[in-house]
Amino acid sequence: MNLEKMKIWYKTNHLKDEDFLFAEKLIRELEGFLQEQHFPTLEDLTEDELDMVIRYLLFTGQNTIPSFVVLMRYYRLIGHHDLFIHLTKYTGAIGVVESILKKLERVIGKERADRIHSDIEIPVLGTDLHDITVFTKEFIEMLEKTLSESEMRRVLADNHHQIPKEAFMQEKIYYEAAPTLEAYLKDLHERKVKELTTFMEEKRVWFEQEITQDVVDYVKSNQEIMSAVLIDDALYITKIPYDTKKFLESDNDDDQAYYLCHCPFAREALRHKEFKISANWCYCSGGFTKFPFDVIFEKDLKIEMLESALRKDGSCRFKIDLSGVDYKK
Repeated sequence: MNLEKMKIWYKTNHLKDEDFLFAEKLIRELEGFLQEQHFPTLEDLTEDELDMVIRYLLFTGQNTIPSFVVLMRYYRLIGHHDLFIHLTKYTGAIGVVESILKKLERVIGKERADRIHSDIEIPVLGTDLHDITVFTKEFIEMLEKTLSESEMRRVLADNHHQIPKEAFMQEKIYYEAAPTLEAYLKDLHERKVKELTTFMEEKRVWFEQEITQDVVDYVKSNQEIMSAVLIDDALYITKIPYDTKKFLESDNDDDQAYYLCHCPFAREALRHKEFKISANWCYCSGGFTKFPFDVIFEKDLKIEMLESALRKDGSCRFKIDLSGVDYKK
C-alpha cells in the first residue's frame, strides 16, 4: 500500500484534504477485502483480479466515478500502467449511450426514440466487460432494425464522448495560420510524432498506451495516423490502435483486431467468437474521429467507415467528405 506516497501526490497537486480522505478510506477497504479473500494486495493484482475488485465495488454500490478515479490515480502513481489501462476499458463508456439516445430523439423524434429507449437497459459503471458487449450487440441490432441507414449514421456519428469544442480550438488556430489544409495536416502529424517521442523518452503513458520506438515509427510511417491525408476533397484517417505496442506484436488476426479496437462497448466481443457486433457500431468511433475537423471547419461533416476492427480489416479507417467545404487549397 502506497498511501503516504499518494498523500504527498494529493498535496502536491493541491487537491482537497477530503479528496485524499475518501481515497485513503477506499484503498484501505479494498485492501481489507483482498486480504479476506486471500488475494494479493492492490499493487500485485492481475487484470482478472482487478475485475473482481470492480465487482466488489458494484456489489457494495461504490461503482462511482470518484471510486474509479481513485484507482486510476493509484495505479498511475505507482507505475502500474497495465492496470491503469485496464480501468479505462470501463470508464471509456461513461455517458456514451445516454448521448446516443439524446441524438436519437433529435433525429427521429421523441415518440420513436422513446420506443427504442424503453427496450434497453443502459449498463452501469463497472458492468462486466462481456455483458457490455452483449448489450452493444443487441443495441446496434435494434438500431439497424428500426432506423434507415442514413438515420443510423446520423445518430451514431457524433461527439458522444462529450468532448468540449475548446479542446480543439488550438488546432483551429494552427489551421488558420497554415497556408493550406495539406500543410496543416503535415504539421499536425509531425507534432503528434514529436509528442509520442517525448512520452516514450519520459516513459509516460500516452492516454491508454505505452509508447515504444516501434510505436513511434509506426505512426511516423503513415500521415493518416493521428492526422489525415487529403485526396480529392476528402480526408482519409486511420486510427491509431488502442494498444499499438501489442497490436504490432500480434501474430494473428484475432489478437490484432482486439488491440486495434478502442471501443469499450465492442472490443471484448473480438475475443468471443460466439457472437459478432455489427461494424455499423463503428460510426460512433467515426463521430469521435471527425469531431476535431467539425470544430476546425465549423460544420457537421459527413463520414464514411472504410475499414473496421470489428470486420478484422487490419485497420480502422474513415473518409471525411469535404465537398462543399471552403477549405484552404
